Amino acid sequence: MATVRRWSGAEARALRTALRFSVRGFAAHLGIAPRTVSKWESGGATTFPRPDSQAMLDAVLSCADAGAQRRFELCCRSTRTTTTQALPPQTWEYETWTDDLERASIALSRQDFGGAQTLIDRWFVRFRRSDLDDRGGYLYARSLVLQGCVRRDRGWLRGPGAAETTFTAARAEFTGLGIDIRTAQTDLALVVLREMAGEVETAARLYEMLARDERLNTRDRALALLWVGTALSKVNRPDALHRAIEAMTAAGRRFEELGEAGDWSVTQQKLALAHRALGALHPALHFIDVAEQNRIDGSPMQTVRLGTARAHILLSDPATRPEGFTVLDRAHDLAVTHDLRHQVTSIAAIRRRAEPRCRLAPEELPHMSDTVTVTPHDRDDAQRLWHYHQMGHDVRAADVAIGLGSHDLGVASYAAQLYLQGHVPLIVFTGATSATTKDRFPRGEAIHYRERAVELGVPHSSILVEPEATNTGANISLTREVLTAAGFRPRSALLVCKPYMQRRAFATAEKVWPDLGVRCVSAPLSFDAYSADIGDDRLVVDMLVGDLQRVLDYPAQGFATPQHVPTDVEQAYARLVERGFTRRLV
Repeated sequence: MATVRRWSGAEARALRTALRFSVRGFAAHLGIAPRTVSKWESGGATTFPRPDSQAMLDAVLSCADAGAQRRFELCCRSTRTTTTQALPPQTWEYETWTDDLERASIALSRQDFGGAQTLIDRWFVRFRRSDLDDRGGYLYARSLVLQGCVRRDRGWLRGPGAAETTFTAARAEFTGLGIDIRTAQTDLALVVLREMAGEVETAARLYEMLARDERLNTRDRALALLWVGTALSKVNRPDALHRAIEAMTAAGRRFEELGEAGDWSVTQQKLALAHRALGALHPALHFIDVAEQNRIDGSPMQTVRLGTARAHILLSDPATRPEGFTVLDRAHDLAVTHDLRHQVTSIAAIRRRAEPRCRLAPEELPHMSDTVTVTPHDRDDAQRLWHYHQMGHDVRAADVAIGLGSHDLGVASYAAQLYLQGHVPLIVFTGATSATTKDRFPRGEAIHYRERAVELGVPHSSILVEPEATNTGANISLTREVLTAAGFRPRSALLVCKPYMQRRAFATAEKVWPDLGVRCVSAPLSFDAYSADIGDDRLVVDMLVGDLQRVLDYPAQGFATPQHVPTDVEQAYARLVERGFTRRLV
């Protein structure tokens, strides 16, 4: 519960604001004259109520509900001054702070993110960093670490105030205090973020270094070794997968020697997924059975992870796929219930790969000869086009995400991920239907996209729908109308689309809505991964060729701004057209 050591006019004003009282209403609530409240507030941090009023304010704060107390702490944080924070912490306060950090850690392990954050925030509100000695600095750094863990587990990895920023600040504190083990442990936490962000090979190399780092204790080095395997298991190459299994097995032996039963159980889960990636489904099921039978951690997070791992294995075998979807649905529902946003996103990616919803049915394809096959040389040329089509924009906070409708439901999933990670406060899905989507999305692309985003945990109130557009120019112009009608005038947007459509979408938005700051983003998929999702290499190459033709031709027709096309890309395009990849040309 929030506490105040000595009430000033600043804290009194914060309490009134948190309780949502007017000056007159607050005075009536306290049983004092309105002019007294006005006097307190006008004096701010230099005015202190009488002792009887101090006790009265204590009583009002203690009776406030959790929401009001949270608002009070935030108001104090935004208005605190040197005067109100001049007194140094006392010993009992440090002891209470330590207790609160232990409670926050327990709340975090149970995925009670709100409770953990409240326990952490009260100390950031109470003390400035400059008011603290080394003991207080240590507690401040530990608070930063726990705050980073909250944000990491909720999927807020990067950006202002995100987990990466918080862990980096904590690392600087530990380094300044000369606490090497805490510095190294924070290094480990920062590498975990890189792995979660998809930088798996870089993360594996950094984990390997930390697995030998003498600053860490034996358990932490074993964890780093385990995470070497976790990262390598996501590379999806046989050599990397075999190295992953070796690292995980070695980590498992260390955990067994240390008597770390919980870590050993998690290792079995990781081994299950690595064997699944190798196609060894029977060993994978054996390892996941062992992990579930020996689990120590009964938290929602670990329940979701185990369920997701089992579902991933079951979905890899057509005979057990229905059971896999059932298990995956249970894991998804639990993840949504506990606001485990990174897990929700991961589950969506597994579902998208197991249900190739962007795969076009044969009757939906243009009627053309299928005699053209994709040779290694064609693939090299297609890779060149693939990389050109992607703008290389990094994800930054924006006013809105605009999801461009198509046959690819992954666009909706990625837009939802951006929202859940805190990059945007609003999503607009735009698109009617086309010849290739009318059967799949009979209610319209935008409507089905919205349904997928809601399924992944985005509130209805954070989604707008534009259901009429039938081309990219209309997607942009009609989205602008929808936003204006709803009272929004964004200055920046994340334009979410298929990976190979980024450049054309950017050129179109630049033409149709020139004063909107646009960054084009897509789910981070390689050419090979996207082709596997589509299920037809020939079709993917056709689409790459067709989009480049539009990038080249549409500026002259007034549909888009001109884009520089390197000579090697034009040459690759010409070769693919000559080879017969022309089904998507206009």
